[in-house]
Amino acid sequence: MTLYKLLGGAAAVALIAGTPALAADLIVDVPVDEPVTVADTGWYFSVFAGGLWDGFVTAEDDSDPDADDVEVSTDAGWLLGAAVGTHVFDSLRAEVELYGASRNVNGASEGALSIDLDGTVTTVGLLGNLWVDFDTGSGFTPYIGGGLGVGYVHAESPGAGPVAPLDADGVGLAYQLGAGVQVDVADNIALDLGYRWKGVSAEISGDGTEDVVAHVGSHVVQVGLTFGF
Repeated sequence: MTLYKLLGGAAAVALIAGTPALAADLIVDVPVDEPVTVADTGWYFSVFAGGLWDGFVTAEDDSDPDADDVEVSTDAGWLLGAAVGTHVFDSLRAEVELYGASRNVNGASEGALSIDLDGTVTTVGLLGNLWVDFDTGSGFTPYIGGGLGVGYVHAESPGAGPVAPLDADGVGLAYQLGAGVQVDVADNIALDLGYRWKGVSAEISGDGTEDVVAHVGSHVVQVGLTFGF
């Protein structure tokens, strides 16, 4: 009996001594959930809309350099557009922009002659832009830049007095300079508030005119949303 007691005691001591090691072996590292990162490839898509006020709308007679330019007066108009771009560097973005704008005509003048005139002037631009961002270390990112591209002008009027009805269009140069600020509102979404000076110069032809170059320069205040992906 003594021998059995001795063996039992030894077994109990061995079991107690091995318990910490066994417990250590049973400890398993539980993986911790890592924060989910939002995909950001540097590419973005933006949509925008705004109001415009023309700085000038003129029609230049290419066939007669001595003729006075026709100055066209317009009301405030509107602009809609979209752009897709990418971050070339941390502080430099390159993008392609497409926009359309329209305004109503309310008068025209040539030299001393001035008349009331109805009509519309529509412009469309396809631009390649470069924007320089200024990192402020916050959710506000000011930027400046500009672009060049191809522009389209369509001028339409029923005419009045000595002015014949007009329906003419043409393609030429489009350009812009601008500045603004992007404000982060959510992951990969920013509100864009900006100012643009947009211009289009194109030779237009059609009913009521020929050999005429139209120049349209506009102040634009716009607001948009930019989505990163």
